Amino acid sequence: MSLEFLLAGLPEEIKKAEISGNINLARKLIAYWLSKDIPVIHRKRLEFEGIRLQRLHLYYPFTYNEALEEARKLIDDFTEEEFKNYIEEGAIDFIEFDGVRYFERRFAYNLGFRFPDIKRRMKEEEGQKKKREILEGRLKALIQGDTPKNYKVKAKITFRVKEPQGKRVKVWLPIPKESYYQEKVKVLNFSHPSSYIAPEKVGQRTIYMEGKDTEEFSVSFEYVIKEVWNRKLFEGTLNAFKGLKTKSGIQNLTDFLKEKPPHITFTPLLKGLLDEIIQGKDSIFEKAFAIYDFVTSRVWYSYVKPYIYYDHIPHFVVENLRGDCGFQALLFITLCRMAGIPAHWQSGWYITPYEASPHDWAIIYLPEFGFVPVDLSFGGKDKADINRKAFYSGNLDGFRMIANDEFQEDFDPPTKFIREDPYDNQVGEAEYEDEKAFGEHRIEVLSFEEV
Repeated sequence: MSLEFLLAGLPEEIKKAEISGNINLARKLIAYWLSKDIPVIHRKRLEFEGIRLQRLHLYYPFTYNEALEEARKLIDDFTEEEFKNYIEEGAIDFIEFDGVRYFERRFAYNLGFRFPDIKRRMKEEEGQKKKREILEGRLKALIQGDTPKNYKVKAKITFRVKEPQGKRVKVWLPIPKESYYQEKVKVLNFSHPSSYIAPEKVGQRTIYMEGKDTEEFSVSFEYVIKEVWNRKLFEGTLNAFKGLKTKSGIQNLTDFLKEKPPHITFTPLLKGLLDEIIQGKDSIFEKAFAIYDFVTSRVWYSYVKPYIYYDHIPHFVVENLRGDCGFQALLFITLCRMAGIPAHWQSGWYITPYEASPHDWAIIYLPEFGFVPVDLSFGGKDKADINRKAFYSGNLDGFRMIANDEFQEDFDPPTKFIREDPYDNQVGEAEYEDEKAFGEHRIEVLSFEEV
């Protein structure tokens, strides 16, 4: 999917209107510019900006009082004084909409990620607690000598259009693919008989369906996932890497060394950072893990807006030293490619017997040993936990569903309009014949058993 038009900037008056929070004026200025005879690249950029502004308010739903109440629901004994202080420190994300301040929908969780005191006071949901406990239990068991396990997983995703218009709609839902440590994939059931299942070789795998926008669209599937564990690697012995044979049809490693605008680009800012990170590092292993160490040590996890709202994700991470799983993975992948280390995207879900949610990580290629999984956000979640950090620098838990081996790829068949998430494929996309459609999803874990 080509989005190189995002490399073009916006007219100055539109940028000023957006920065000042005058969103209505910005949209009027976009319409004015689109009425002029302008180059195609600028037209595409302005049309894209119009799409972004149209839905931006959905991701900043809270007024001041609503945001304070939201924080009090999630954080024990949270005071208004704390709220004001965090705003003044720049720790809470908000924007101005035509003179009114609105706060980002997950700002309270981001405070918990950033500040230990807030983290201790966060109210943990039962599902989150169970997911955390089962993961920590497996990591501890593996490190203490347990044999790696394989899991057979059955899951289902259901999608529906949020605001149906009584028209026929096209829907794409993510499904697993055979890739590295995931195998024996089967699509079990789907809601619409005219469905088309994309082949294994595609970068982002989906099932495509058509039907009425008042209907629910769903697909269930099963697969086997393997824990990736190498004790010698964990202990730091470089020659213990074992190649993981790919089933993804990857033939040309040079594809994993290329730029892919607008996000995977080798800019002067990133070049300067890379030189600093790998200074004095000679081998490909030293360089790869120096980059890993930088991201996991220096970048703190943070929820972000939908990726469509960012012009250059690696730059955002470097400039703010924060980002979610995909942001961290994308910075790592970009820096690895710049350092001559083949690297690519992998994503789908983090899935346990209790629940599932979207997740992204990375794969790097080491010539003597093959493909190695690297999970930046899991590795850096607790910066004081050295065991956890070492584990995710080449090993991987078995709580995954892999739907994608590529970032920013067209679906098969391709969408006509820019997707709600033009970069990833985790929760479904929909469109009408004449316009984009938006939806909501539900993921169900049907079974999760050791095999």
